[in-house]
Amino acid sequence: MIPNIDDGSANVAESIVMAKTAVGDGTTSLIATPHQLGTNSHVSAEAIRNGAGDLQAAINAEEIVVVIRPGADVRIDPELPKFLKQGKVLTLADRGKHVLLELPHDTYYPIDQLLKSLRKQGLVGVLSHPERNRGIIKDPDVMWDVVDAGGLLQITAASLTGAFGSSCQEIAELAVDEGLIHFIASDAHDTKHRPFGMREAYDTICDMAGEKLADLVCCENPARVFEGDDVKGGLVGKIARCSTQKRGKKKSKQRKKGFGFGWFGR
Repeated sequence: MIPNIDDGSANVAESIVMAKTAVGDGTTSLIATPHQLGTNSHVSAEAIRNGAGDLQAAINAEEIVVVIRPGADVRIDPELPKFLKQGKVLTLADRGKHVLLELPHDTYYPIDQLLKSLRKQGLVGVLSHPERNRGIIKDPDVMWDVVDAGGLLQITAASLTGAFGSSCQEIAELAVDEGLIHFIASDAHDTKHRPFGMREAYDTICDMAGEKLADLVCCENPARVFEGDDVKGGLVGKIARCSTQKRGKKKSKQRKKGFGFGWFGR
């Protein structure tokens, strides 16, 4: 949503329209999450903070009632813990508590050790859009591994409502069914191709699992991240079915653990 910083909004005018759209969709608090590291290593924490501040001023001038805080969608990198210590990478809402982690889209690499390293720094890893990762689509059981390792999962609203295709929607629905979901996020990039869709996703979860879970993952947990408060991990809303729980444990034993540094730099 911060203009002219990555593949999101192209200018302030577009960001203003996005803000109006968000409010119309029922959202009044936003964390802007430009990409950092990977192909966006040039995007600095300072640039994001400054961009968020400038955008907030522009939104206030338009009398739009929405609060924006800086954050980042951070490509997983072997140097990530060090970059966080150095302040080069932003946490969500710049609260020093939760880190939004992005895998490469075409494969999955175990992040157990990374999550452990983050915990030693008092940080919690949040895996963004696991339902859109091709490796996870092929082997959804790894979502259990992330949760077992203390990670949180964030599903994109548009995945749940089918905008990213049936495969992503199936994984998103599985996450809801099995309690493997802690947040729904818009991941909005613009107003046309990647718009907000929180209201539709909220209604979808209400139909699937009830209003209590919808409130938790669309409102309550995000609000806690926004303020830098703890978010309860583990399975959410229900206990996983015994068959899938056993399947996850079996797969976990077979899967090679580790951080998967081999793909970096490819």
